[in-house]
Amino acid sequence: MSLEEKKKIFHDWAYGLFIHYGVYSVYGRGEWMMFFERRDPKEYFAKALPQFHPTYENGHYWADLAKRFAMRYAVLTTRHHEGYFIGDEVIRGFVDGCRENQLGVGLYYSVADWSDPNYCKGPKSPESWERFVQKTHRQIKQIMTDYGPIDYLFYDACPPAATWRVKELHEEIRAMQPGLLISRSGADNDLKSCERHTSGSPDDIWETCDSVNGAWSYNQFDHKWKSAKQLVELFSTNRHNGGNLLLSIGPKADGSVQPEAIRILDEAADWIRANEEALFDVEPHPFNYEDREITTSRGNIAYLRPTRYLGPVLRVCGIGNRVRKISWLTTGEEVRFEQHDDSIELFDMPPEPEGMPRMLKLELDGLPFGIRNPKSPDCNINIYGE
Repeated sequence: MSLEEKKKIFHDWAYGLFIHYGVYSVYGRGEWMMFFERRDPKEYFAKALPQFHPTYENGHYWADLAKRFAMRYAVLTTRHHEGYFIGDEVIRGFVDGCRENQLGVGLYYSVADWSDPNYCKGPKSPESWERFVQKTHRQIKQIMTDYGPIDYLFYDACPPAATWRVKELHEEIRAMQPGLLISRSGADNDLKSCERHTSGSPDDIWETCDSVNGAWSYNQFDHKWKSAKQLVELFSTNRHNGGNLLLSIGPKADGSVQPEAIRILDEAADWIRANEEALFDVEPHPFNYEDREITTSRGNIAYLRPTRYLGPVLRVCGIGNRVRKISWLTTGEEVRFEQHDDSIELFDMPPEPEGMPRMLKLELDGLPFGIRNPKSPDCNINIYGE
């Protein structure tokens, strides 16, 4: 399989589960606790490790959850910045679970290691740093050889690429894993992963990684839960812009997931399954953004999520095609409309729902294309004056 073919598969996966799990899960104070609170690593691990027993079943359960949530790939943290490798059994359970559920398999690895004195001394201490680099290469090669084919390697907290010889390492692991996609290494990346933002990469594949509440990992004090509506709107907007959405949950030390997260992701999954033809295996912004709406397409069909309510008549402009039929995606109920040139008026539009958003299905006379607004000059101009 070529790199471009694998990128297309990744784009079509569209929606993924990110599992942040480590010794920090015992404390329930977030994955940056060791750093922010300046905890001594020996004391930090001595207190928590007797309560940290990751299992094969934990990993398999999280993969099962990803399938339940209508996701098509998943990423597990094998080691976070605290430097503790979570263990063979839980990773193996996760990988097996992903394969059984036909999910893309992703593994996360933090190059930073707050508990390693060799890392903390930095590159200015060449002998110490070399020991750290060799350990890092050894661990990454281990996770690339012990668990069969891996689809996605997600790095985090990487020093400058040259200081830990990224290209040398990647030459070896790409030989081991010829279908591997890599992000966030500082060099030799195949895709862009945007942390809590959606700036994306218009010329290549990309994803947004975000969390269901305000924390990446288990934080017993964080109750800033996003609503299911917020999540599906973010997801559909990303699909319009050509990106994926990777959503993080933080299991507790015993592997269980907070019921609030499960409830929200179940609700989002119901909507995603009902509207999946507008979200998976689709083309982004089919009218080249000229319609100013949230749209995707598949062949001669375009999908539109109304984002504003201006009364019972919705006017959408910039549609270059002749529209043959408009209906609500989930019910099939037809929407009365009139078309004049590149403008469409949709009648009897209901107010924006308080609950989950609705999607329209537009059947066109050919592949979708947009018509430029004549009020827009053919140049780059900032109409906001900033």
